[in-house]
Amino acid sequence: MIGYAEAMSNIVSNEMRCQWIAHFLDGNIELPNIKEMEKDVKLWEDNMKKYSRKFYWRSCIVTCGIWYNDQLCRDMKCNPRRKKSLFAELFEPYGPSDYNGLVRK
Repeated sequence: MIGYAEAMSNIVSNEMRCQWIAHFLDGNIELPNIKEMEKDVKLWEDNMKKYSRKFYWRSCIVTCGIWYNDQLCRDMKCNPRRKKSLFAELFEPYGPSDYNGLVRK
């Protein structure tokens, strides 16, 4: 849901969702075919079932925010590697400042 923030911990993902939908509405995102989307949904559901078991349809703490943000970056044709060096990419946590300048104003 665009504009709904479950918690402050995922506020960056909420901003990224809004940027993604703006790109989509501007016609800058090409959706994959239905078979590819179904395959992606199945992969996601299998992963959730594996790690969340019977609770996978309930609210949870987001543990895959970076992965999700990377997916949104790829869709918007932005580099998901936001750090300035390999060392930083491997050892520093991601935060809101890493997504500055994600899209041109």
